[in-house]
Amino acid sequence: MKTLILAVLLCLPPLAVAQAPAPTPSGPDSLQVLVDQQRALRADLDGGRMVSLTPRQSRIVRTAQDDFFAATQGKARLADLSMDEKIRVENALERINAEVQNTRTSNDAQNVCWRERVSGTGMKKTRCGTKAEMREAREGARDYLERPKVCGQQCGGL
Repeated sequence: MKTLILAVLLCLPPLAVAQAPAPTPSGPDSLQVLVDQQRALRADLDGGRMVSLTPRQSRIVRTAQDDFFAATQGKARLADLSMDEKIRVENALERINAEVQNTRTSNDAQNVCWRERVSGTGMKKTRCGTKAEMREAREGARDYLERPKVCGQQCGGL
């Protein structure tokens, strides 16, 4: 039951990162809520209370938490994070969520964001999608690059 509640709580942080309203002076900032949740999860991992996770999954969660804590260190609010830091935080929370949910489909459905350069410019664009969509795009690009570029003597009967 505790794992289910934790999984539900971990599903909420990516939404909080994506749709974070301006914090109210009387309420805690959502970044602090996320940091507190991750500290509680770390305490559960350290205390051995996350028995549903394999040692490999625990290591992945710890690594993602380390990335999360590094990105949020010294920051008081979500607005203080740069775009790259927000992407790191979002990706780390998604990795943690996928491991805690502990299924292959949750891993494929895990949302990830990345920054890439727009061809012909120096501008960067943020792209987001599921891991499955990212894998399909990468494979499509690889297939395109592996196609023959020059038509030889035996080129389609020409």
